[in-house]
Amino acid sequence: MDFEKFTNRTKGFIQSAQSLAIREGHQRFTPEHILKILLEDKEGLCSNLMKAAGADAAAALINVSKEVDGFPKISGDGASQLYMDTQTAKLFDSATELSKKAGDEYVTVERLLLALTLLSGSKSADILKKAGLTAQNLNNAINEIRKGRAANSASAEESYDALKKYSRDLTEAAKAGKLDPVIGRDEE
Repeated sequence: MDFEKFTNRTKGFIQSAQSLAIREGHQRFTPEHILKILLEDKEGLCSNLMKAAGADAAAALINVSKEVDGFPKISGDGASQLYMDTQTAKLFDSATELSKKAGDEYVTVERLLLALTLLSGSKSADILKKAGLTAQNLNNAINEIRKGRAANSASAEESYDALKKYSRDLTEAAKAGKLDPVIGRDEE
């Protein structure tokens, strides 16, 4: 597994998921740990993608949290040992393949989420399906947010919706009635 071809943000989520598994005393590192971390993200990239795809991210987070909380806890000498689940290895391979097919040089967070939806036989895929997420709808949402750009750098996700992140849409605010009227407008 070549993690050098994963974006910085993706690697950060994977490390956070490993830390979650260790902190909770779990012996296996599963796709459910990754899904939980993706859905808890404060910037909400995956949650926003799920909403754009017509799915309920909050329900998925509740269900994956219940699943992770139900994992057996290990204590004692072997508690700090963490083993990668075979489903997790399949997930990383799938995300890499999906990225290559999409013309990306790096595996991004959204391709990791897409790979989770396609991971047959996993609890993560079931949870996402129950939340109303399909691979087709997610792929359409990914294409919408990317607007044809490929992930050619380790910081590819930083360019998504940069204007929304750092500015305010005045037209949208005016339509919503959130702007004060312009002085002198009646005279025009």
